[in-house]
This record gives sequence, C-alpha cells and structure tokens, in this order.
Amino acid sequence: MSEQIDAHPGSPSSRPAHETFPSSSRLPSGVVTFLLSDVEGSTRLWEGDEGTMGAAIARHYELLDAAITLHGGVRPVEQGEGDSVVGVFAQPSDAIAAALHAQRTFPHEPWPGGQVLRIRIALHTGEAQLRGNDYYVGRTVIRCARLRAVAHGGQTVLSGATRDLVADRLPDDADLRDLGSHRLKDLGAPERVWQLCHPDLADEFPPLRSLNAFANNLPTQLTSFVGRDAELAELRTVLEADRLVTLTGAGGSGKTRLAVHAAADVADRHPDGVRWVELAPVSSPDAVPYAVARTFGFVEEEDRPPTQTLCEQLAASDALVVLDNAEHVLEPCAQLTQALLGAAPKLRILVTSREPLGVPGELTWRVPSLNDAAATRLFSERASRVRPGFQAEGSEGAAVAQICRRLDGLPLAIELAAARVRMMPPARIAAALDDRFRLLTGGSRTVLPHQQTLETSVAWSHDLLDDSERALLRRLSVFAGGFTLDAAEHVCTGDVVDRYAVLDLLTHLVDKSLVQADVDDPEGRYRLLETIRFFAGARLAESGESDRIRERHRDFFLALAERAEPELVKADGLAWLDRLQRDWDNLSAAADWCESTAAHGPFLRLVTALTLFFELRSHLAAGGRWFARALSHDDGPSALRARALWGASHVALYGGDMEALGRYAPAALAMAEEIGDEAATCRALNTNGLAAMWLGHEVEGGRAAMVRSAALGRKLKDNWALCDGLKLTTVSWMIQDDFEGLSPVLAEFKAVSEALGNRFFMAWYYTTVGWAAMHQGDFTLAEQEMELALAEDKDLGGAATSGFVVAQLGEIEAQTGRYDAAESRLVPFLEKAAATGDFLGAPWGVPALARLLIGREAPADARDMIAGFVDLLRPLGMPINVSEGLNVLGAAHLALGNEAAAAEALAAAKAEAESISNPWLGAQAIYLLGELARRRGGLDEAEGLHHDALAMRASRGLRPGVAESLEALAALAVQHDSYAEAARLFGAASTLRDQMGLARWPVQMASYDSDVNDTRKALGEDAFAAAWAEGAALTVDAAVAYAGRAHGERRRRE
Repeated sequence: MSEQIDAHPGSPSSRPAHETFPSSSRLPSGVVTFLLSDVEGSTRLWEGDEGTMGAAIARHYELLDAAITLHGGVRPVEQGEGDSVVGVFAQPSDAIAAALHAQRTFPHEPWPGGQVLRIRIALHTGEAQLRGNDYYVGRTVIRCARLRAVAHGGQTVLSGATRDLVADRLPDDADLRDLGSHRLKDLGAPERVWQLCHPDLADEFPPLRSLNAFANNLPTQLTSFVGRDAELAELRTVLEADRLVTLTGAGGSGKTRLAVHAAADVADRHPDGVRWVELAPVSSPDAVPYAVARTFGFVEEEDRPPTQTLCEQLAASDALVVLDNAEHVLEPCAQLTQALLGAAPKLRILVTSREPLGVPGELTWRVPSLNDAAATRLFSERASRVRPGFQAEGSEGAAVAQICRRLDGLPLAIELAAARVRMMPPARIAAALDDRFRLLTGGSRTVLPHQQTLETSVAWSHDLLDDSERALLRRLSVFAGGFTLDAAEHVCTGDVVDRYAVLDLLTHLVDKSLVQADVDDPEGRYRLLETIRFFAGARLAESGESDRIRERHRDFFLALAERAEPELVKADGLAWLDRLQRDWDNLSAAADWCESTAAHGPFLRLVTALTLFFELRSHLAAGGRWFARALSHDDGPSALRARALWGASHVALYGGDMEALGRYAPAALAMAEEIGDEAATCRALNTNGLAAMWLGHEVEGGRAAMVRSAALGRKLKDNWALCDGLKLTTVSWMIQDDFEGLSPVLAEFKAVSEALGNRFFMAWYYTTVGWAAMHQGDFTLAEQEMELALAEDKDLGGAATSGFVVAQLGEIEAQTGRYDAAESRLVPFLEKAAATGDFLGAPWGVPALARLLIGREAPADARDMIAGFVDLLRPLGMPINVSEGLNVLGAAHLALGNEAAAAEALAAAKAEAESISNPWLGAQAIYLLGELARRRGGLDEAEGLHHDALAMRASRGLRPGVAESLEALAALAVQHDSYAEAARLFGAASTLRDQMGLARWPVQMASYDSDVNDTRKALGEDAFAAAWAEGAALTVDAAVAYAGRAHGERRRRE
C-alpha cells in the first residue's frame, strides 16, 4: 500500500461512534514521538467486500484508539488519511508500548468475514510543529510517514532517534533488531532503521521497501518537500502510462524537486534502477550522451558514438532515466531520447525543462504553481529554519499570504523570500516585492548558479531567446492580468516583431514556460507570471520603447471599452461584461497611464465608456475614483464632459456616494442643457431626479425629472435611457407604496426591457414586483420574484442592486418565520458588504438583521448594530433608509425599556417618513409610538395611534401591517376588558396571518399567548370560539371597519 491512500468508500463513517478525540489544548508540543500506522493491502480489501471491510476498519480504529489511550498517547483531531492513524506521545517508551500492544492484539481479533487486518507501524521522535493548534505538520511527522512506507504488515519499525531514547526502557521481553541504514523516499539523509521484536510478534519480513532496494543515484535533499501530494499522485499514474514525460514550467516552479521525488516514488517499478542525469553543467551538445553514459557507469569506446553504446547496453533495461535541466540542450536531448526509447522498449524517461523536447510520444506535464495553502506552508517551513518558532498567524499570516500570491506560488521565490525573515518581518518583505530581484537574492550556495537568485533563474530562460522572442516578451510586460492574441498583435508589433509572426513567437514563449496559456478560456488568453513580468518590464524600460508600447496598450483598451459600451445594454451584454471583467487589470493600467501622461481626453473617454460596467460589475469605488481623477482637469463644456459628469453621478448613485451625487448630477444636467445635448440631458435628468428624492426629500420633483427623462428617451429612440427613466420612476412610486401609480409605469418598463433584451432591467422588474408583493403580504410571490432577480444579478456577475435583493430575501424569510435561514443569509451578506463597500445593499440589510435580533430577543445587539449605522446614514440624505433605521432603533430601545430614547428615535423616524410620504415606515413609527404609549399607561393615546397606523396601512393595502395593527388593538381591548372585541380582532388577524404566512416574532409570543388565554378565560370556551370565528370570517376591509366601529361603540359606552 502506498504511503498515502485515498479514503475508501465507507472509511470516514466507519470510525466508531463513541470515539472522542482530545481537545487541541491536550496535544503535546516540543519534542514528541509519533506513532503512525496503516493497513497493509487495504485497497485490495476494500475492492472485495465494502460492507465487511467497513466493519473491520471500524474495529481497527477502536483497537488502535484503545492502545494509544491506554499508554498515555493522544490522537490529533482527524489527522490521518484513509485508514491511517496518528498517535502522539510525550514519552517514546509509551509509544513503543502502545505499538507492541496493538501488534499483539490484531492477530487474535475475530475480524468480520475472517479477513485478518495487518498493520504496519512506524515510530519517530523529533520536534513537533502544530498548525492551528490541532494538526501536526513539519519534518518529523513527514519523516515518520516515510518510515512507515518502508515497513510491511505486522512489522513495527523505529528511527534511530527513537531507538536511542528507548533502548534501555523496552517493554518486557521486547528487543530491537538493527535493519541497517536506509534511504527513505523523502530523499533526506539515510536513516538507521530498527525493528521491534517480541516473542508474540511475527519476526521474519521481506527487505524494507526503501530506496536501498533499488539501484539509484537520486540526490539527497536537505529540506522538506512541501505541498505536492496531488502532483506526485498524478505523476505516479502518468509515469506508468507514458514512457516519455517532460515536466515543464517557469524557472523556480519546482520542476527538479518534483522530478526527484516522483522518481523516488516509482523506483520500485524499475528493477534496473533510477538514474539521475544533471544537464545544467553540460555546455556542449555532444556531451549529453556522455553524461547519461557516466551515470550508468558505461565505459567510453573509441570510434564508437556514445548514443550507440547506450542503445545497445540499455536494450533490455527496465530503468527510469531522469534528464534534469534540459532546456539549453534540447536538440541533443530530443535525439538521444528518441533513440533510446526506440532501442529499449522497457526504458522510461522523465525530463525537466522549461520547454518540451518535441519528440513523438512525449507527454508534456506543466508543473503548476503552489496553491495558497501549500505556498504558505512552504514559507512557514523555510522561515522557521532561519527564525525558530516562526508561525504564519495573525497579521504575519496575512503578509505571508500576500507574499505568496505576489510571487505566483513559485517555490524558489517563496524560499528566497522566507530566508529574509531572519532580518525582516513579513510585512516589510511584502512591501519590498516591487523590487523583488534586488530583494530575493542569496539562495543556497549548493544549488546550481541559475537557481541561486530569482533574477538569475529568469535570466537563464531569457538568454535562450532570439531577438524577436525577447522583443515580444518585453512588450508583453505592459499587459496586466492577461491578454489575448488580438491584443498582443495590436500592441506588440513593429521592428523585429511582425504582426503575422506574433502567434508563432507567442507559442515559442509558451513552450519555453515564459508565458502561461489558459486553454480553457473562450478567448484563448495568455498571461505572464508576475515575476517574469517584472523582469520583462525592466527590459522594456531599458529598450527605450516603453512609452510607445504603453500608448498602444492604452489605445487598444480604450477602443475595447468604447466598442463594448453600446453592447452592454443589449441581450448579449453579459458576454461583453465578461470580456471587460477579464481585462479589468488592463483597463486599470490604461487609466493609470492616461493620468500619468496627462492624456485628459482619452481618460474621460475611457471612464465614460465604462460607466455601466462599473455599475453592473460593482466596481463602484474604483469607478468613483477614476471619474474624480479624470474630471479634475476641466477643458470647458463639451458633450464628452457632460456625459462624463452624468457617468460620475450614475456611479455615485449606485455606489452610495451621496456627496458626489449631489455634486455631479446638477453639473451634468446644467452642462448638457447648456450645449443642447439631449442624449446627455436625458441621462442627467435621471440622476438629478434620484438626487432630489434622496438628498432633498422631493419625491414629486424627482419623479417629474424622471418622467421628463423617459419622454426624451422615447423621442430619441434611446431605449436604454427610456428604461432607466422608467426604472427610476418606479422607485419614486415604491418610496410611497403607491401601487396604483406604480402599475402602468411598471408595465411599460417591462415591455421596453424585454424588447431591449436587457437582463439588468429585467432583474429590477422582478425586484419591483417582489417588493410590491412583500408589502402587500404575498410573500410567496415576493420570494419567487426576488429569487428571479437574484438569479439574473448573479448571471450578470454581481450587479450593484443585487445586495438590495439579498436584503429583501432575508426580510421575507424573517417575516415568514424562517429565522435561521434569514440570519444565515443576512450575516454573510453584510460581512461581504462591509468588505466590498456595497452601499446599496447594506442600508437595507442592516435594519433587516437588527429587526431579526429584536424579534429573537436580542435587542441590545440590535441597538448596538443599528445606532451607529443611523448616524452614518443621516448626513447622506437617504430618508427611506434613515426612517427605517430609526424605526428599528426605536424598537430596540423600547424592548430595552429606554422609553425616552425610543420616543426620540420614533419621532424622528415618523418625520423622515412623512417627508417622502412613505406610509409603510410612517405607519410603522406610529405603531411603535402606540406601543410606547401603552407601556407608559396611556391607553387612550395608544389606541388612537394604533387606529391611525391601521388606517394608513389599510389605505395602501399593506396587509402585514394591518395584521400587526389588528393584534395591537386586540391587546388594548383586553386591557379595556372588552373581550368579545378582542377575540374578533385576534381571529381576524390570525386569519390574515395564515393567508400571508406571516409569523409572529418569538419576542411577541408570551404577551400574545397571555392576552389570548385571558380572553378565552373571560369569555368561556364557546363564546370565545364563536367570537374568534366571527372575526376570522371578516375580509380585511371588514376587519378594519369593525376595529373602528368597536372602538367607537366602546368609547360611547364608557
């Protein structure tokens, strides 16, 4: 069985249910002894009878757990893969006692199905490294795993370090047998291996499966091998299926290290051994065959070509030959490998090179960069060698992650950076990476010269290029984040680079591992690793052609943005959004170049063309900054500047920058009207209308501007502007919950949006329908429409309005009693909103979550959340959000018994709502003021306020609020001892809640149940049921009328 095996079907779940692992605080640290075990031949056993094997593995865990625990060991939480087990001991003598206990137990266990499980165990002692306090990493545990891999089932082996500590502390009748010095597959220094012997244990085993058993000259490795388990597993399969495999990759990507470990991994497949041939020192093509011959010990023969000798000598050989660093002698390597593979049918060859050999039958396997986790582990491992105790945690962990990302996960670069930890903290190293070639020097003196510094590693590849390849490479450095062939042809041609030769040259650079090709991208994109880009950029600066190439780069991406702009509003706009998103880094670089060269006109054109992209892909903060920079230079009124001012106001609107909206929107409209540009006027009217509503509380005036904008859109046959005007007009009606005014606008908006094929506008249509349905109590329809809107927004890649939709879905879940679902939606959404600056979603999401907290009896948390948020919103205008926030703040204070604070917040909420004629929030404030009055004992005042809230809600069809008000009036009727009235109102409210699926908040249940029970008790069961049924049978209008009539009759009686 291999050292690491995949988890078999059933194995994770077959761990015993009673098994309890120690807490992380109990895991020993410092010098410990590891016990690692696994089951010999488990793959074959699992393939036989999974059910029986599952039961056997479960029992195997129980036995090992008992042995480890009995002898004072612990098992790290879930450490171990497949059927392997890890035990950790503070005392090595306890570890050997546990191993003996387990090995004595296993042969006598009545295993399910009669199949005896045999385990192999390895013990090794050394310094333990904990990752996150609950998982061991580092050289000691890896060395123990490698030691386990050489053993056989039923055998227990010890390292020399463990043997020295237990030699005079062995269990009774136990002994140790010296098995000699062995090279393990980690390729570290040879290990003296000892076998645990005892009269109760099997004594005779085949030779250990170490590298000693196979002829090889694999170089010893002085450092641990980190983060390539998946790659090694894949290469084991590849090297079995293919006879010629070439590992390619950029300089420093770890080709050599991966190759030596891959060769060690498959050494047992090759009876004639593994031969390592280092080609870096070979400078003459003729010397390549001689270098290979020397590794086999073949004697040179005069007047006979060495290739012929090799072919004859290796004709029957089943060996693996590794040719390392072949890129500078590609042709002779290709000729030799082709000859050898033809002459020796069992021979296999593994090559490392920055470029494929180009031989028939060659499998090219590109070595990937380390993933983030592996890169961080590598940095930490190497840093701990120069600064003992170093751990990548907290702020240092964030800096290490940044370093590894900026170094593209290249092992050489990461190791060189980690070496600097001796003198610099990670944050300083990260800050210095812009000068990485000066920083990352001083590699090991024992490695090849071209691997000692980052710059020499890249220069080694660069020096192998011809003039045309070098010119293209340095020009490609102007691209940020990738490029297409078309972009390279437009930007990089001239002088020694012909446009029609770009594809061939680019192919050569890909083959030489200097350019990465993304074969899965629909456009066929390419990119340079940042390290190579830095190197190439320096060569571009030296060439004197930097300005010319950067200007071409700017012009290409300006043209792309302007070509995309009219397409973004059409049915296929998503494809153009994706294209712009893929080139976001290039667009940013073009903007920076415009600014640095004072190219004011191109800069304005670029940012204006990207206005809708900023909105639809939520690049609102960046868009705001770009507009501010581009507009800082004023060349006087022009159609371009008027349009740019509108773009800046549009981005400010969706980005929640109310101050910028108030500045740019009037300026855009004034300039557009001054120069008579109706298209710009049409757009500017919309942002001015929103500014009037949001900043000036002028809903009617804002709506008038939007209506005028829509009319201009119809006149100009500009369907996007028409849709935008209609969309914002719907907002004006939504603010006032005026569904009659909303309906005809919404119908036209849908028709034009569908004709345009604009998915963003259709998403807003679904959002508006959902909003109206929610406020009218049709939560099923509301959720369906909001989900449709969210699906459209997600397809668009995260439009600016998607946060609003998420907040409303959370509100719907909360209102319908799915409190956990609401919290699970709102909490991560708000965390993301805080990180990304989503100012359209957060003003709705924060009150929704705070209201949920109040409803779930956590008003102090709600108050703490909402108070600061209201203070943040107030200076920005946004009356609808301020009013809602104040309502929630008032409710929190009310629940906490802070009556004065509640009164102040609710009065302010009511004033804000009235300033924009919003009945939903106005009625909510009045309702809460009624509850405050009731708490203070002012029952008449409370009843008057609740009737006002009910009337306002009923007049606009706000059924959730109607139900809430009916129940509040029922509770007041109880306090007035008017129990029949209370029962009817409770019945009406209950029916209405049932029809809507509207839940009561948990915080309301105690008082509600108490009032209902008091009513039942006072009336008696029959009278109560009759009165409840009478109320339940009422329509909404009839229930509202009854509430008013009953109140009047009671007042007259009083």
